[in-house]
Amino acid sequence: MAKKKTMKQAVLMGKGGPWEIREVEIPKPGPNELLIKVRASSICTQTDLNSIRALHPPHDHQMQGMLPHHCRIWDKRVPDELSDVYPARMYANEPFPTTMGHEAAGEVAAVGEYTPSGLDELACFDSNIGVGDRVSGLPIVGGIGEYIIMNRDSVMKLPDNIDYEEGSMVEPVFMVYNTVRQVVQLGDTVAVIGQGALGLIATQVAKVMGARRIIVSEPVAKKRALAKKLGADVAIDPGNTNVVHEIERLTDGIGVDTAIEAAGEPDSIRILPYIMKTGGRIGQIGACCVPVTIDWSYIHFRGLMVTSEIYMLVHGNFKEILQRSVNLISSGQVEVKPLITKRYKLDDVAEAFAVLEKDKSIIKSMFVFK
Repeated sequence: MAKKKTMKQAVLMGKGGPWEIREVEIPKPGPNELLIKVRASSICTQTDLNSIRALHPPHDHQMQGMLPHHCRIWDKRVPDELSDVYPARMYANEPFPTTMGHEAAGEVAAVGEYTPSGLDELACFDSNIGVGDRVSGLPIVGGIGEYIIMNRDSVMKLPDNIDYEEGSMVEPVFMVYNTVRQVVQLGDTVAVIGQGALGLIATQVAKVMGARRIIVSEPVAKKRALAKKLGADVAIDPGNTNVVHEIERLTDGIGVDTAIEAAGEPDSIRILPYIMKTGGRIGQIGACCVPVTIDWSYIHFRGLMVTSEIYMLVHGNFKEILQRSVNLISSGQVEVKPLITKRYKLDDVAEAFAVLEKDKSIIKSMFVFK
């Protein structure tokens, strides 16, 4: 009997760790699946760190319906201010151990049987994808590992001018573009709250969508400086300045046409109703995982629209949005290379997350594979 081929896979064993690098069998692709050898996998600072903290559902569990309040219940952080209104339906599965990594790019190593369907034109099917093709896409599970399985309808070939590191960021560009395209209109004054990786991508996409003026808020000086290089007109330090009052001054008391929340923090979410003009649009990108007190009356009285990045995954044209996201990187309209701060090997997974937890100047940490 031939010896089974194995791969290394990072596994988070529980809340806060520890991490294990396991030797597991390389999976085989089923019908309409691809086996992809991972070449680069980037960390999502917001969701991955919050998954380790048991605030955000691990992505494999989120795909099965786990929500932040399920995390709070699992972690015994209840009762809280919303316990009496939680839905009765619970999430039954244990969130740990879990594999991590939902932003990745790699090379097709094996192809499962292709079975065409009438939905091919509506999805992202490409019957010509074959071994050796360079691809990225979403959703991805277990990207901090040497191989992953993806559905053929969730990937797209990478142009020659996008390397694997840039390709690993197709997923965050997709998620940001999903939101920004819905809320930013030509000539808008736009506020982007938070200039981590998602916020810096949002600043660039807002420019592409025709924003006239972009105001950003970010406490880390290094990130504010990069935001100015990538298209922001004004960068506010919320540690030294009242963001609401400053935006009020900058807009002559009118407020911004569009606000994009990309920090996922209660303090940045609370200010949103107060910086908006009447009839303005809010795009929520930051994955806030704790209850937030917000003045909902302003959303009503100012007639504000609030849109989440998740909406277009359910109701949008996936193929079109994925292609556009790849094009934004390929054309240079969205620069992702300047966001990469740290690079690690798979065996250094525990160190990578420990450093990320402490160093707020890091924008993107990246695992690089041979």
